[in-house]
Amino acid sequence: MIRNIFARKELAAIISATVLAGSYHPSFAQEENSQLLEEVVVTGVRAAQENAVNIKRDADSVVDAISAEDIGKLPDVTISDSLQRISGVQIRRSAGEGTSLNIRGMPQVLTTLNGESYLGANSLTSVQPNYSDIPSQLFSGAEVAKSQTADMNAGGITGIVDLQTYRPFDFDDGFTISGAASVSQGDDTQETDPSANLVLNWKSDRIGVLASVSQQEATLANYYAGISGGGSSAGWSGFAGENSSYNWVDANNPTFADRVTDGGVDINGDGDLGETYWAYQGHRAFYRETERERTGANLAVQVDMGAGFELIAEALITDLEDNDYMTGIDHSDKWQRWGWFDPTVTSEKDAIANNRNLVTVQEYTGNGRRIKSYSAVQTQTSESQNYNIELNYDNGGAFTGSARLVHGTAEQERLNSYMDIDMAKGNQWGVECQYYPAGTAGEQGDCADGQLQTNPNGYLGYPTLTVNYQGDSPSWSGFENNANIGPNGESMGAARSIADYISDVNSYSLGALTSENNFSREGELNVARFDGEYRFDGSFITSLEFGARLSDREVDNFEFDLLSPVGANGCGVKWKATDVILNGGGIEGACTDSDGENYYTAGIPTPISTLNAVQVSDFGSVTGIPAIWTVDPTSMKNVESYHDGLYPGTYRAVNPGRSYNVQLEELSYYLKANFETGIMSGNFGLKAVNSDLTVVQNEVGAAQPYGAASQDAGDITTERSIDHLLPSLNLRFDLSDNLVLRSSLTRTVAPLNLAQWGGGLSPSYAIDSNPESETYNKFIVTTASSSGNPELDPWQATNYDISLEYYLGGASALSAGWFYIDVESFIESGSVTMALPDQDGVVRREVPVSTSVQGDGGVLKGIELAAKLAFADFVDNDLLAGFGVDANYTYSPSSSGNQGLNGDDLPFQDNSKDVINLVGWYEAGPFQARLAYNFRSERVVGFNQTWGEGTLWQDSTAYVDASASYDINDNISVFLNASNLTGEKETYYLEWKDQFAWQNEYETRYTVGVRATF
Repeated sequence: MIRNIFARKELAAIISATVLAGSYHPSFAQEENSQLLEEVVVTGVRAAQENAVNIKRDADSVVDAISAEDIGKLPDVTISDSLQRISGVQIRRSAGEGTSLNIRGMPQVLTTLNGESYLGANSLTSVQPNYSDIPSQLFSGAEVAKSQTADMNAGGITGIVDLQTYRPFDFDDGFTISGAASVSQGDDTQETDPSANLVLNWKSDRIGVLASVSQQEATLANYYAGISGGGSSAGWSGFAGENSSYNWVDANNPTFADRVTDGGVDINGDGDLGETYWAYQGHRAFYRETERERTGANLAVQVDMGAGFELIAEALITDLEDNDYMTGIDHSDKWQRWGWFDPTVTSEKDAIANNRNLVTVQEYTGNGRRIKSYSAVQTQTSESQNYNIELNYDNGGAFTGSARLVHGTAEQERLNSYMDIDMAKGNQWGVECQYYPAGTAGEQGDCADGQLQTNPNGYLGYPTLTVNYQGDSPSWSGFENNANIGPNGESMGAARSIADYISDVNSYSLGALTSENNFSREGELNVARFDGEYRFDGSFITSLEFGARLSDREVDNFEFDLLSPVGANGCGVKWKATDVILNGGGIEGACTDSDGENYYTAGIPTPISTLNAVQVSDFGSVTGIPAIWTVDPTSMKNVESYHDGLYPGTYRAVNPGRSYNVQLEELSYYLKANFETGIMSGNFGLKAVNSDLTVVQNEVGAAQPYGAASQDAGDITTERSIDHLLPSLNLRFDLSDNLVLRSSLTRTVAPLNLAQWGGGLSPSYAIDSNPESETYNKFIVTTASSSGNPELDPWQATNYDISLEYYLGGASALSAGWFYIDVESFIESGSVTMALPDQDGVVRREVPVSTSVQGDGGVLKGIELAAKLAFADFVDNDLLAGFGVDANYTYSPSSSGNQGLNGDDLPFQDNSKDVINLVGWYEAGPFQARLAYNFRSERVVGFNQTWGEGTLWQDSTAYVDASASYDINDNISVFLNASNLTGEKETYYLEWKDQFAWQNEYETRYTVGVRATF
């Protein structure tokens, strides 16, 4: 339970001081209301750029900003897309929309709302901002502080993003009504998606009331092709050694016969068995349709109480529904052989992996035993409510002050449902004939008495397909091959092509149904703070700022799987699959079910012709795949109801290794001295932060069968106190009226993602279908994740900044900056090898474990160059005067201390060395237009990705967006936006670009609408 921080003595002292002192709001976000007033009165691209230039010029540290071009009109669809225009800001996209954000290559970024912390539903457990749940129309702008001052909240290593909402006094007296309505459509989905927003404001001399609401809908098409199990890591990759992975090949194999030697297969024919080839458990291609509905509201009351007092009360409420529907095809060997392919196009590397000479693979020709289609759905809801009440005091005297209370709550829930649909008969992994409870589907066929066929119309062989990863997009081929050929070329039935099976809906039968990796999260934030400033006349110290802040943030993360009671004994089963046998999995005392002699299967083999089957042929730019049959994923949208319909009694079962509770209480004090003499001004500050961390983890107990997570064996509570002293120094030199030199030295700290403190060990299991194995038909451990360690230290760094700024005109400025970030303590994702038990509790093997590890230190450094140019500021030509440019370049090399397989030093995870943003705009009379180009060079996604070796990279990306609008009159305008005009793809690779891992492909989208202000 969250403790009530308002009962603490420290808070009582703060409130007492507030009552005596009055109020002042020192946020770097909104120093003057006149800045926002200018945004409302003067609109357009130039006005927005001029406001951003003024904010940067007047700031007391290194700050950049974006501003709305009109009420409810930020430059892009999402806030993240807009923020990427700022030098040093890097974003990532989901379904083509900007979501998470880095500053100067690091995700440890604090987000504030109008200068104080807020609780975002999409960042409940993460310190990296994710703004996909927030309608951009609610905001007037945002500022990014890259060098911090003592009065700012502690929490960002490389920067703080302050989101700014409208407030009633930002508008003229009387009523203001502004709104917009639009429709969007994608090249592929062809769905018409509506969006609308409305701002209502009333203001008198003393009182203002504002209500702002926004509602957006989007149907987004995106495609995936590459490694099975990819998308966030390369955990389903391995190595196929010539001496160890091809022992299934016999001398008569038509593919490898001339390369078979004692002890293995000489794949490349060089006379030895010294090579290893990057291998994938499977290859996959799918179409994903994402449906998003964002709703948000901002409500505010502002009162001039007289005698210098001002009261502000406001609420920000957001709601996001995000549904992903996926349909696709997968070719794999079902975890049986890493060497299930002939690497038909390769490239030898001067590197060692898996203790062999490494060879990358560009084309795989594999005889995997399983070709399947699948259907999946992921539903996610995110809700947040943030409330702020503040009392500000400024009566024109030397003292000003502010008192503020913030309360936030947020919830997020995600449910997945995944369905494997087999075309194989099942003999390939020993489940052609099974014992099923009475009344299930299937036919007798050639099965023994009491048995039924799992998939009567499936293929019998090990079908061979080729997947080529050269060129712009993957290509698949070989569908004309005979599906009934064995692994060494032997006939296994009547000849019939793979394509014939794929085109026949009767070849498909439900192979597995599961719902795992679900979560339900709740968070609460409470903040109380007091800030004051005392100004001096005629002295070097112009003012002293001081304050105290108390915050309490708690997040409860409950991760769960859906278990279904199967059989007469109601055994709890996660993997309702035709290869899961209710024999207890070798676990003593486990639930079983049988007819007295033979154990039943957990899955019901159901023809998909009875399950709302649909045909899918759209795989984006991937070529060669014929139309497949699958189950309509929208039928699984209500995940729990769907599973309960097929398996009554389905229930939520905790995954203890991934569930946790983390509470972080912080008490901070600061003192900041502002000074000025001659051309120099600046501030020096000192902030003391005391953090009390309480982490409640679950002890992972005994294993459970049928895919269920291990038992919860009780709680492990860790309490820590962490103290930080954070000095900051910001200097400004006004070298001339238009030339400003800045320098800063700051100490920064950031908490970890909460899972890095709270998560436990979570093994993953797969059934062993190798008849020669001692664990045949038992669940064996394949991988694991161990994300939590409460003893890990927060991120810590010392930041150095120097910048030179030249202001050419009202909306024009040039700047050059250098930064050096000495990261003394950081966390990175890595992999270690651990000996873990199989599901029966016996330790037989070592497996890779993905985990967080403490980095010893690293350096981020670079330069930022920026130019905001409104040609009208310095040219007289009428034609050119309407043009403008907003361009920047960030060069940010870094060193994480890791090395790649080729011996090269590796950068920090998620950091791109080169970032280019180029925006050209035109504004003349009622017409304005903007064209934006955003480039980000390659970035490291994760280290040690394949059995503890190899780095996963994302290749460089370049997005092009455009917008145009025309003012019909002073009140009404029409607009057109286009995003991802070039249809950019995101490509991922392992260590070398020719070792393709996967690609995401997003559609081009267009929006047309009308905006009105009265």
